[in-house]
Amino acid sequence: MIKTKLAKAVSMAVAGVALSAGASTASAHVMYNTFTTTAASATDGWNYTYDGPDVDTIATGPESGGYQGTQVPWLGTTGGALPFGYTGRAHLNWAAAIHGPGTLEVSAADALADYGVAAEIDTGAGAWKDNGLGNDGLPTATGPTGWKHQIDMGLIKSDISTVLRLNLTSLGTINGNFGVTVFKGMDTTNSVAYSHHGSWNNTGKPENTSNPFYNVGVGSGMEYLTHDATVDAVNYLEFFAEAGQVYTIALGGNGVGRWNANVSGYELSIAAVPVPGAVWLFGSAMAGMIGFGGRRKAAVAA
Repeated sequence: MIKTKLAKAVSMAVAGVALSAGASTASAHVMYNTFTTTAASATDGWNYTYDGPDVDTIATGPESGGYQGTQVPWLGTTGGALPFGYTGRAHLNWAAAIHGPGTLEVSAADALADYGVAAEIDTGAGAWKDNGLGNDGLPTATGPTGWKHQIDMGLIKSDISTVLRLNLTSLGTINGNFGVTVFKGMDTTNSVAYSHHGSWNNTGKPENTSNPFYNVGVGSGMEYLTHDATVDAVNYLEFFAEAGQVYTIALGGNGVGRWNANVSGYELSIAAVPVPGAVWLFGSAMAGMIGFGGRRKAAVAA
């Protein structure tokens, strides 16, 4: 649940956006979910809170199933609405609107600077894929796997067709190695409740699986595009973003612990990179032909 002081700050921030009639959305670029947790290892990014049929009278994110109850207000959207008309049930932490060339930052510090509220932007050491070891230190039967519980998810939409380059910096105890998966589209699942429990990025749901956060054949809206298991402050993932298309980004620590180990904040850099004229002329098809899409490269200082 959102604490009283935080709730007041969120209300003021949301009101400020509403009074500007959408101007803040256009200028701020990055939008943030204000849902917060009391434990670092708990799942953040729930879009609704609901008090289900349990023993207490506390509304929580997990009890909402991702769609029931009261919508959690967002920062940077008109009236605190969900970004880009999101109707899915999977948890969602942030959203970025690209208006032209340049670089955006996603982080708690950025949310604090723009809105006066430090959004919960963190992930676990093995959220994207763990090290394949159990709590006893022995190899698990399933081997390395990713976990929804601590994965962070965001949306990106660009007004222009461009190459987007993603870099990640650890702000805590994660050793800096992140895994990132890009999906074309966003979650539109509305037939089942969403659960933050469950695995992905394993032998049952390989890295190139579409709609991996639901049972096979149930989820909809997220088509696998590309992934990279070695993203950090230097090495990046890049992909060609079509104008007007929404993309989902799923990220977390890779190979350095369990899903709930070393939960810490991160800073995501999203750079819109100028592309050759031929790419602008022929669009995403040409971009794919000439190699834009998930290759890992070392970032080179300008």
